[in-house]
Amino acid sequence: MRYSGGVTKPYLVVLVVLALASLPACQDDVSTPFPAGLEPFEDNAVPDTTSPDEVLRTVAVPNGGVGVHGRGLVHASPEALWTLAQDPAAMVARCSTDSQTIMPNTEPTYTFSFLVHYVVNNILTVEWDDQWRYGVITGEAPAVELGMIRHQKIKGSDFITLSEGTVEVIATDDPAITELAFVEHLDAVMGSTGDLVAGMQANYDALVALAHGAPIPNCP
Repeated sequence: MRYSGGVTKPYLVVLVVLALASLPACQDDVSTPFPAGLEPFEDNAVPDTTSPDEVLRTVAVPNGGVGVHGRGLVHASPEALWTLAQDPAAMVARCSTDSQTIMPNTEPTYTFSFLVHYVVNNILTVEWDDQWRYGVITGEAPAVELGMIRHQKIKGSDFITLSEGTVEVIATDDPAITELAFVEHLDAVMGSTGDLVAGMQANYDALVALAHGAPIPNCP
């Protein structure tokens, strides 16, 4: 996987066993397996980049509600970034909600998990719970090659019909540079593409800051 010339979409990676190519038997493609609860939603529509700059690139992908895909590089090793991504403060929707209550280890069958209870006070009080799950898909800690993070609203206000997303932590050909690939879906009263882009940017900026030893930036 590399950023120069394009980062391979990890859930489309096909493992070809060249040693068996000359055998007369039929050969099936073998795709990277994702554990239940950590499956990707779809291919990421943001094109690959040849620039090593730390810039989040996004594209809107309507899916009934609103959807956004994003990609951005971070100048940190996959192992370091995977650890930093387990800081809920960098991952939750802190800039678009009034309070976030974190409950750790809510699904212990996964490598890491937490539940966040959100509250938004805007004429009406809106509350909901968002479950987060983490798992190393390829590689073995600390040598992470692909890590998957997935979240989903599981309970709360019917103002939000759907809120779900994934963040992939992807090794590149440069061991000091890691790619983050985001997918977010939202179907909510007054929810917009701009809301998803702003939230994704806040998460990306938080992880970039932590990777460079800086505090998480204040919300705009």
